[in-house]
Amino acid sequence: MKKLGFSFHDTAEFLEKILLEIGEDIEFVQLQINYLDWESDSVQSRKCYEVCQKYHKPVIVMEPIKGGKLVNIPQAGIDLLKAQDEKMSVASWAIRFASSLDDVFMVLSGMSTWEQLEDNLSYMEDFKPLTKEEIETTFKVAKIINDTTAIACTACNYCKENCPMQIQIPEIFELYNNEKRFGMASGSKKKYQDMIKTHAKASDCIECRSCEGHCPQHLTIVDYLKTVAKTFED
Repeated sequence: MKKLGFSFHDTAEFLEKILLEIGEDIEFVQLQINYLDWESDSVQSRKCYEVCQKYHKPVIVMEPIKGGKLVNIPQAGIDLLKAQDEKMSVASWAIRFASSLDDVFMVLSGMSTWEQLEDNLSYMEDFKPLTKEEIETTFKVAKIINDTTAIACTACNYCKENCPMQIQIPEIFELYNNEKRFGMASGSKKKYQDMIKTHAKASDCIECRSCEGHCPQHLTIVDYLKTVAKTFED
């Protein structure tokens, strides 16, 4: 059976405009939903989800683990999750958060190993929604992550594919985030210097902003590249 729907990467206000105009023909909406983006001003996970509920549109969830960002979280976040339930994997919290929402009928989880597949099946075969207390724990973890993440890049690579200078934007942002989290111990500056021996520098950006038009996170990539250049090139 075929169903008509669309994947959405914009504001809740624009989503409501779409559903008001053509909503009768739409049978589902695919949204980026995870506990880190739930209250994000740019992604607007909660607001978009609430618009879908208002117009009775079932939701497919993409990016429940935010491109892997909700697996490799700060130790303080891991400690909080393990204190709540030491048997559950870090990834499971993100997928269960999205799966616990009303009117979500599918959660798309990217997996790259057999172990990840088995982990997903272990808690989804007999799924139990998160409790109110557990949901509050995920929001505490989100705050820890936000406090230690300078640039909320998910490494989707859409920006890099459209960069005329072929700047390795996601890789550069990851190095910058590690520099802010761990300082000199991260070795990020040296890794950056090694990278630009064969690739363009952050300062090579010509400010065409093509990258920003393709960023699902709506990052001000050009401004961030200037910040990275000051950090690693000055």
